[in-house]
Amino acid sequence: MRATATTPHAPGYWALSPADRLMVDTATDPDFGAWLEQIRRIGGCEHPIYLTGSSTTFDAATGEVLARLDSAQLPHGRLAIACGNRRASRCRPCSYLHQGDTYHLIVAGLAGGKSLPTQVRVHPRVFATFTAPGFGPVHRATPAGRTCRPHRRGTCEHGTPRSCETDHAAADPLIGTPLCPACYDYPSAVLWNAFTGDLWRYLRRDLERAIARAVGITRTALKGHARISFAKVAEYQRRGAIHFHAVVRLDGPEGPADPPPTWASVELLTVALQQAATGVRVHVPETAALGSIELTWGRQLDIRPIALDPGPRADLTERAVASYIAKYVTKGYLPGVTVDSRIRHASAIETLNVTDHVRTLIRTCWRLGALPELEPLGLRRWSHQLGYRGHVTTKSRAYSTTYTALRQVRADHRRAEADDTANSDTPGETITAAHWSYNGSGYSTGQAMFAESVTDAVLCGREMAREIRDREEPDDA
Repeated sequence: MRATATTPHAPGYWALSPADRLMVDTATDPDFGAWLEQIRRIGGCEHPIYLTGSSTTFDAATGEVLARLDSAQLPHGRLAIACGNRRASRCRPCSYLHQGDTYHLIVAGLAGGKSLPTQVRVHPRVFATFTAPGFGPVHRATPAGRTCRPHRRGTCEHGTPRSCETDHAAADPLIGTPLCPACYDYPSAVLWNAFTGDLWRYLRRDLERAIARAVGITRTALKGHARISFAKVAEYQRRGAIHFHAVVRLDGPEGPADPPPTWASVELLTVALQQAATGVRVHVPETAALGSIELTWGRQLDIRPIALDPGPRADLTERAVASYIAKYVTKGYLPGVTVDSRIRHASAIETLNVTDHVRTLIRTCWRLGALPELEPLGLRRWSHQLGYRGHVTTKSRAYSTTYTALRQVRADHRRAEADDTANSDTPGETITAAHWSYNGSGYSTGQAMFAESVTDAVLCGREMAREIRDREEPDDA
């Protein structure tokens, strides 16, 4: 960061607080105005990435140079780009965009649009929540006037009472922690998170089998009659276990544009999901320390039909489902339960701002990660996520559009808005040669004070736009 030669010698400069001096140095920098505009352009990103280099755009037919961007001509000699992080705990503006993309991705698979036909609305579809099994009794939030685990007599083998007569408030840090940590099956809890990918894969396989069995054909033959499409989001429970919220849809064999067979129904899909979830079994590689462990889905399985039209009797609408899933996609970080960045050394575990229960889960990840049989799971690498190594949002290929397509549309729109010279004579086909390299990220202390005001303004504007939109078109969620 550069400062003018006269600024440190201005009257009263040294009487200012250190923070105020940083703000003065930043605001009097010759590049300040251009830098601030750059931050506005990237949407007030809270952790921008800086690049150095250049890019040149040529007319594909004539080789004429149409545009050139060089970092040497930009503020501080660097190009700032948005970090694109989906976590609200890391970057609120970027997570807001990711949440919006997820909403459109989900709702397109339910109501059509974004290259999908509107006929997809009449295909059988349900909203299902799949949970983890129990690994030991934990404290839980309770309705007013009820207690956590009442009327349970005696103690466990470690002398801990089996009951809890406390009425836990929603913010009580005890919620999700075991009544007796010594009884809690920490290895299975960690391994369940690590194997959720296999559990979901086997669920899809068994769902196909259940549907085929219900209509009297083979699983192979089912591929010529119907296709199962889905989109799901992963969420952490307070106890540190992953559960999934998923949209599951039945299409014809060619996908969303193909009508499903006449026998396809919401009732058939619901029963088949129940049968598939109860039958899944995943066996963890046997180790001398743990023996044989079998993993299953939890017994709490919630499956609800998605209403075609909003109304007073609609149990769950398309917009409500899309809003629900989009809300959770930015919450990969749960205070006290997960950690925002990877843990590099075992010594760092003791200083984490998490509950003792979660700290034990992380320690378990670290310990099991050293076992040769479990090395492919990368438990140490994913210990900050309590063993979970999957994406927060996944979908089948044919469910709907993609994040890439949605972001390309937004980028094209912004490019068209920014190009004041665009006209009908602009060449349609171009070639861009780019050479960029990483040159840092984030803000200096002085920059952060100004960048925060840009971020707040951007978020405030988006919130106002959302309120206006919701007044014009009430949200079913």
